[in-house]
This record gives sequence, C-alpha cells and structure tokens, in this order.
Amino acid sequence: MGVSHKTAEDLVRDLLELQRATRRVVKATEAHRGLSVVQTNILTLLSCVPGRRAKDIVAESTLGASGLSRHLATLEQLGLVSRAPDPEDGRAQIVSITEAGRHALDTNLRADAENLVSRLGDLSEEEAARASASLNRITELFLDSLGMSRMTSPPWSDRPRTPQTSAPRGTGCGEEPTP
Repeated sequence: MGVSHKTAEDLVRDLLELQRATRRVVKATEAHRGLSVVQTNILTLLSCVPGRRAKDIVAESTLGASGLSRHLATLEQLGLVSRAPDPEDGRAQIVSITEAGRHALDTNLRADAENLVSRLGDLSEEEAARASASLNRITELFLDSLGMSRMTSPPWSDRPRTPQTSAPRGTGCGEEPTP
C-alpha cells in the first residue's frame, strides 16, 4: 500500500529535525575531531572505491568541483590522499586514499562512535538497532529512487545488509558502481 501523505509529512519533519540536531552535535564536537565531516566523507568514498576521478567524487558528494579541489589539496598536504594523472584522460586526476588516510579515517570514525554512545543516553541496544535498520532502509529507498546504489556502510557493523547494498564484511563499503 505504501506510506500515507500524513506519515510522509511527519517523516519529512522528523528527518529535517534529525539533520539539524546532527549538525549541532557535529559543530559542538568539531574541535575534537581529527577530520571535518567533509574530509571524513571524501575519505570514506575513497576507501570504498580506490582510485576515483575527482569528477566522480563530485557526483557522489554534495561538493562542487572547486570545493572538492580545496578539500583534496588539504587532504593531500596532510598525506591522507594522493593524486595522479588519469592514464585515460590526461586532464583528469585519479585520487586515492593513503595508508595514513585509512588510519585517520578509522580513528575518526571510532571517535565519532564513542561520541554517539555518550549522546544516546539510555537508548537500548535493541532500540539503536531498530533505529539503524530504519535509517538504512530509508537511505536505500532514497538511493533506489535516484537510480543509485549505496557506496558505504559502517565497517564496524556486524548487522547484515540487504543484498543490493551488501559488501564482504569488514570492508566498510557497499557495492562498487557499475560502468
């Protein structure tokens, strides 16, 4: 049958409020994070699909080309990514995460998880698992409606993913894009 219009309106409000609350939490903890949220997202994409063109990262993220270029320059200066000419297109660059980048990403994600544990209060493990499953299902439905597949999943998760987004356990990545 599907979701009613009223339920969809409530869900939109709830998702917007979650987004606002998440931004506030991130802002409150920014000084303690090793990486910015944008840097974390870029490194996560690169950890899942190594050797990506910058234009593909732009397509997968909410960044424009100039914003991505600035972030990549910073990440490269920090030794977290490397860039090389694309052998198929001399004008393009292939961006890869370095071992230092993988380590920084892992450290940052673990710190974020510890922060989340402290903010979830008395939420039970079962409640958290249900919330995570619901958020993952909504994410999958949104991406499916756009003709996209999930690129990432938490590497520390032991929960099974649905087949279309599942990757071998421990990779932290969804399926790779099809050409």
